[in-house]
Amino acid sequence: MSAKGGGFIIGFAIGALAGAAAALLLAPESGEELRKEIGERSDELKMKAQQQVDALQEQGRIVLSDNVKKAQQVVQDAQVKLSKPGSAPAVSEELPA
Repeated sequence: MSAKGGGFIIGFAIGALAGAAAALLLAPESGEELRKEIGERSDELKMKAQQQVDALQEQGRIVLSDNVKKAQQVVQDAQVKLSKPGSAPAVSEELPA
């Protein structure tokens, strides 16, 4: 073999070794590690989603409580108005035929 041919083979071998080393260093995680990471991230997402659901439920409770209080006040106001003399609606004594 000529010097040129030998240099090519050595260069090729060094390049192949460097490529293999880079592939090992840059390769994605193993299946087990990947499953573990996916599990951890899914747990994080589940926790964040639960926190949002809890916050929305609390907001809903507050709105519902406020609306119940308003409705109770309206009922009380109506009862007060109806309990005053002369405030009851007029009822016709004639019945429709």
